[in-house]
Amino acid sequence: MKHFKLLLLMASALLMFSCEKPINNDPPLPEAEVTLRTIAGAWQLTEWNGKALQEGTYLYIELDKSQHFEMWDNLGSMYTEHKTGSFAITKDENERTIITGQYDHGVGDWNNSYVAYFMANGDHMAWTTDTENMLFKRIDTIPELN
Repeated sequence: MKHFKLLLLMASALLMFSCEKPINNDPPLPEAEVTLRTIAGAWQLTEWNGKALQEGTYLYIELDKSQHFEMWDNLGSMYTEHKTGSFAITKDENERTIITGQYDHGVGDWNNSYVAYFMANGDHMAWTTDTENMLFKRIDTIPELN
């Protein structure tokens, strides 16, 4: 009986320790603010309104610190469309970061002004409106497109 109690005590201790969550000593990641410096680089659209893009469909955008962008997509065509223009980052009355853009060559403004924010460690960025949600993933370079 003595050994049974000892065995039961050891099993209880083992169960208690195995159910604890591991200790994470990593410091919490600071929430990055969307600025010209932090947004600069190449991005790939991975989700649109909560759904992954269809196979073979893409949108890549490269933003630079001088507020210019280049965009490649085939969302409205079976061929790659290359667009260029400028963008601006501002704050609204609620201190949310807003990104707007204008295409070159008289094509006009972007359809929407987007609330922009980083997710996770800055490798993902969301652009949202009341009706549209886009999720981008930071990439090293824009791939070679046909």
